[in-house]
Amino acid sequence: MTCLEPSKSYIFRLAARNSIGWSDSGVPSAPVTTKPSGSPKIQLSKAMMHLQQITDSGKPVEEESKTEYDYQIESKPVDWTEGNAEEYYDFISEISRGRFSCVLKAVDKHTDDVFAAKILELKENRKEDVQGEFAALRSLRHERIASLLAAYRTPDAAVFILEKLQGADVLTYLSSKHEYTEQTVATIVTQVLDGLQYLHWRGLCHLDLQPDNIVMSEVRSVQVKLVDLGSAHRVTKLGTKVPVVGHPDYISPEVVSEEPAFPQSDIWTVGVLTYVMLSGTLPFRGQDEHESRQNILFVRYRFENLYQEVTQEATRFLMLLFKRHPNKRPTPEECHENRWLLPTDYMIKKRERAVFLGHRIKEYCEEYHNERTLASQKSTSSIGAKLIKSHSIQEELLTAP
Repeated sequence: MTCLEPSKSYIFRLAARNSIGWSDSGVPSAPVTTKPSGSPKIQLSKAMMHLQQITDSGKPVEEESKTEYDYQIESKPVDWTEGNAEEYYDFISEISRGRFSCVLKAVDKHTDDVFAAKILELKENRKEDVQGEFAALRSLRHERIASLLAAYRTPDAAVFILEKLQGADVLTYLSSKHEYTEQTVATIVTQVLDGLQYLHWRGLCHLDLQPDNIVMSEVRSVQVKLVDLGSAHRVTKLGTKVPVVGHPDYISPEVVSEEPAFPQSDIWTVGVLTYVMLSGTLPFRGQDEHESRQNILFVRYRFENLYQEVTQEATRFLMLLFKRHPNKRPTPEECHENRWLLPTDYMIKKRERAVFLGHRIKEYCEEYHNERTLASQKSTSSIGAKLIKSHSIQEELLTAP
């Protein structure tokens, strides 16, 4: 708030503005008296300063404006910028943490635009992996994949500046609802397949399509994007040996058994995600890790765990994806043609009639994220250690300046 005079009383009324217009003013506040002239200024955190700049500009924040994609990046990829990203960005809060990296919320110092900054340590044994992730990301442009916008490098660390998505991961999104429909699940699966179709066309296999890596890009409609290509590898249609990467519950049987991976290795993971969204449980979870591994290798799962309302078409779709041999699984293009995903009036209405209560997926969501939190706590990386993990705007306001 600017232009206030010292030692005077003010009453405030708040109004909100979006693309439609201004709301009515709220209830007047109690009188607030400003401090005398010469009083010390309140120390604001970076997050509070950022919000104040937005407020003082008087412009509404366009949360869901259409992203303009520069498809020339495909032929003119992003290059490394040698130097420290902190010269150009303020890092506000932690979004997530992995074994060797940390994703922070970053604000451009000149434009106030908000981005996600993935920071990776450049230890000697990690340089090849970081370069591999950069090589995978630098020329990708697709509406279903979070775009790499810039990359900074110092002798100790690499920083990827990525587009900041508005929503949470797909599991958190569904578990926040009292109920959701099979139509919502089909929409998410269709969009994931769109992203995979592009990746496979570019010769890449994601190999780690767990819920954390499928994020809602908007908050008012179902729009998802694939993130984190740290496990991605170039995979041919003839098969390519890859390390055992990804979340144990989502890995395909050929990767588990250290056989060559195929583009359809991602399709298996799509099947696991679909099953989770249609049941609130994992398809191959056993009593212990050994039993879970055997269930994956022998494709042992139960349809009884699916919600009773699940359509027959959805069940058949899962049967199509859960094949032991990758070449027997459909490609993303063939999945799009499956009856369950067809955008016909009949199938849309049938999927919308299948309504699922959200309590089971909420339980699994809590279990999954607790597991991820424990894994991140074992991280040896000290990157972003001084920043809080951001779960809400209230927490961001407490971020140390």
